[in-house]
Amino acid sequence: MSAKRPDPACQPAYDAADLWIDRALRRDDSLFTPCAAIWSLEPLAEARALFADNADALKGKDFLGRLGRVMKGNDSPPALYQLMGEAAYVAYLIIYKTVIGQDKKIENINRILRWSDKPVGIPHCLRDGLANGIMSPGEFVDFRRRLKTVILIAERWKRVGADVTMLDRNNPESPWRFLKFLMGIDCLTDALRVPLLHLVHPCTFEPLVWENKKAVAKAANFQRHVGGVPANEVDRRIHQIRAALEPEFGCCFHFIDCTEVCRMWSDKCKDENGPADC
Repeated sequence: MSAKRPDPACQPAYDAADLWIDRALRRDDSLFTPCAAIWSLEPLAEARALFADNADALKGKDFLGRLGRVMKGNDSPPALYQLMGEAAYVAYLIIYKTVIGQDKKIENINRILRWSDKPVGIPHCLRDGLANGIMSPGEFVDFRRRLKTVILIAERWKRVGADVTMLDRNNPESPWRFLKFLMGIDCLTDALRVPLLHLVHPCTFEPLVWENKKAVAKAANFQRHVGGVPANEVDRRIHQIRAALEPEFGCCFHFIDCTEVCRMWSDKCKDENGPADC
């Protein structure tokens, strides 16, 4: 099942995310070279350890340059370079084109892949997934944190033998089980979980940065819609708010792009933004 959003330019990113979910999370397969065990526990554990053991060396400007020096210094195997390149691809899927463009995304991913003695390339069928993006990154803007987040989530997924039914979009409980799984990774903040929640369950979790999610969930105009959902269950509150607003604004409205809805929770939405796009 692919996510469907109002802007068709976003669809290639959702399709690529679906492919990653199927190959990397449901199986141990590769996003770029099918039938290679790139997203298996061993390379993921190596990648996680690389971040954990070289935290200071990876901080600062020119993260990619620092990452390359660390990986080459550790004599990393080809599978680890490919995993890093594929994880970088996933980390870039979410980021909107006004933050970083498709050409730069491809350049950075290829830079990682070329460090290997056995480099691979990004399949042409996946390049369109990097063209538009889905949302502004918020706390996810730092590439080092984006890449580390993708690695940490996938490594934990494999290590605990997570139940793949958490990925089932036809089961209404699956998104909330996946949220609980991510909340069990203590080193991840709410803001860092947001993009991966949306990529895996885009029809349940909104493409909003964490600060905007909190603002929507606590907006006075929406309190009549949240019932007895506790204030700290932000995503469940938003899910109920959406259900209440859909009869008026349609199933595909966006909390920011739909100006009339945006005005209900944010004073940053002004008349000069134009008519509601719902």
